[in-house]
Amino acid sequence: MVIRKSSDAIHPIQTSIKPDESIKIAVVSSPKIIGKYAQSVYNVALATLSTRRSGRFSIQQYTMQDESSITLAETFAKLREDKMDAVLAPLTGEGAKNLVHIETHLPIFIPTVHKRDIPSAPDNITFGGIDYLAQIEALLPYMADSISIFYDTSPVGSQLKSSTEEVFLAHEREKKKVRSYAVDFNGDNIISHLSKPSLFNKNSVILHIPVVKSAILASQLTFIGIKERNILSTQINMDPNLLVLTQYRDRKNMIIANSLVEFPPSIYEANELMNNDLAYDWIQYSSSVGIDYLVSMLDNTPRAYTMRLINSQVIYPVELLHAKEYGFESVTSK
Repeated sequence: MVIRKSSDAIHPIQTSIKPDESIKIAVVSSPKIIGKYAQSVYNVALATLSTRRSGRFSIQQYTMQDESSITLAETFAKLREDKMDAVLAPLTGEGAKNLVHIETHLPIFIPTVHKRDIPSAPDNITFGGIDYLAQIEALLPYMADSISIFYDTSPVGSQLKSSTEEVFLAHEREKKKVRSYAVDFNGDNIISHLSKPSLFNKNSVILHIPVVKSAILASQLTFIGIKERNILSTQINMDPNLLVLTQYRDRKNMIIANSLVEFPPSIYEANELMNNDLAYDWIQYSSSVGIDYLVSMLDNTPRAYTMRLINSQVIYPVELLHAKEYGFESVTSK
């Protein structure tokens, strides 16, 4: 097991770049696959690099049609031609699985995937995906003996549902009940799922659905008169829109797990100037962490972010927050 301490300089894979030399970072993505994140991740990379290296860098965006093995191989051949020093690659899980078979010694940071999903990745690939399992485990002490899981049928939603069931049922309790409800694309079946209100009284209602659907469900719980024990969610609902889309009475029993807690001032300010959302958008946040890591690897300087890396995975802290009347507040606050 390799554990890198918080602010240690990282022993470089390649020859260390001198402080007065420029580094060349590639951002590799498929807009058709990850949509708006293709551009927002590039913007975060640019802002973070401007802080870490002033003007001593170049950054180039490589746009792919898809994340297939063939396309990735062609893209990395181009990276070799362009003599890039490192790669930020916001890929899906499927794209990351294809990437690990590409022969390259370039340092690569994947901000969108957790290494748990690809344990056999080579040492030159580092992962920055949020640890949803750690967040679910942090929420476990707040779960009632009966839980109702609402999830969408995307790969992430289905995985979160399975992980929640596994963590909950592994915990030693005499009477445990789990009910799971798949929410359709538009959330049209939320009301039908709540047709038997007595099933949800004194339950922990766990939301693995996006913020708009979560707001609909929370308001329906109030409207129907369900007296749930609490509403629990992971990073997916750590979103200021939740405060706009719900009334306080709908969310007063809500607890959300959050891992975006460290904001180096200069990096945060540079990203704010470019309208990048490090405070709430975890993919943008992990991309900033990734650029900081790659710079440290290339020029052998201390990292700005202090999260440890264990076996090539960023280890994020987990804090639990109440969705209060005017914002988010730690559950330990008085």
